Amino acid sequence: MHFFVNLIKNITNKFGSLISGLLGINMPEQWQELYSSNEHSLPIKQHRSELLSRRTKYFSLIFGIIVPAWSIVDYFLLPFDLWYKLALLRIISGFIFFSIAYECNKKELPLEKSRLLMAIMFMIPTVFFLIANPLLNGYHLMGYSGALINLYSLLPFLVIASLSIFTLTIKELVIITIPILFATFWYFYPQTASDIPDAFMMIWMFTLLFATSFFSSVSQMRYMISQVTRASYDSLTNAMTRRAGMDSLTLFFRMATLQDLPLSLLFIDLDDFKQLNDIYGHDAGDRALVEAVQNLKQCIRKGDSIIRWGGEEFIILLPQADHSDTKRILDRIIEIGLGERPDGKTLTASMGMTEMKHDGIKSWEAMVELADLRMYKAKQLGKGVCVGCQGKSLKLTK
Repeated sequence: MHFFVNLIKNITNKFGSLISGLLGINMPEQWQELYSSNEHSLPIKQHRSELLSRRTKYFSLIFGIIVPAWSIVDYFLLPFDLWYKLALLRIISGFIFFSIAYECNKKELPLEKSRLLMAIMFMIPTVFFLIANPLLNGYHLMGYSGALINLYSLLPFLVIASLSIFTLTIKELVIITIPILFATFWYFYPQTASDIPDAFMMIWMFTLLFATSFFSSVSQMRYMISQVTRASYDSLTNAMTRRAGMDSLTLFFRMATLQDLPLSLLFIDLDDFKQLNDIYGHDAGDRALVEAVQNLKQCIRKGDSIIRWGGEEFIILLPQADHSDTKRILDRIIEIGLGERPDGKTLTASMGMTEMKHDGIKSWEAMVELADLRMYKAKQLGKGVCVGCQGKSLKLTK
């Protein structure tokens, strides 16, 4: 018994290593990224939402044309009483496809809506399959008509194959596949012993197509995450790059404006950083930057972002944060600190804070500009200070 347990364990480990190698996974955290989008960063979510909505739009447009147009073929090969029922289904399906394409054409869709529209698009052929096949089973047609009816039974396989085009997580793939699998199993469930070989062949074909789509879709996800991470995050500090930060500022400012939500940001400039580089060298300066960002990450909330705006300049973007929320973050910065300079002295920073609603700001650019001006005022007040709304200042050292 012990031998078989070890054998199964070894086979499982080798299979897991093979899958990890095929997907280019080296760490357990990467499996979590591929399993669910919950821990994905904002740039990854934005990029994937664009990919999903764009591909869903084009697929929906294509099917919105082809599905109703196929009624012409049905008209010549199927009995009229069957044709008009299928034609009605096709027209309804085409209308829904075009509605999805219209929704996908809207700019900057959130990831949740892009996924929902894609899921609805995939469910249309499945529902069509479940409604149409009972109608078709009532007819025993031969020749071209019989071949046409057999094509309808392949709809679930077409849907599963189409999944390979989309960048999906493992969880999303499973959620979309389960209803399609049940629909396929329900249709091909053997009624007699003679039906078992055909049913087995269809389920086997379904499994092969799903495996192919799985590897294609998850591999795209792995590649997209690596590329977006490389482009959106500073290689030294792992803070967001300025370009990615500007996208985040645009998105969150628009959301705050439309939903009447608070939005704050901190503009941070490390004090006497040029002097640090000149005296101790750029390697010591790099280590100070890395430590400062690591400490700042301990102070902010889960949905906040740190953006490397310049060499030693950073912006902390604080969605749905008012003055009291920002004050709590500043208190944590005072408690934790930013690190030490190479000579053992405390690393300090001058900060400027803006709050969209309190300051009456109309654009994120104006927010950054005002926070920058307040940061310079903090420098004039002796550094290691944050200047906020109405010129109020807060000492950032214990």
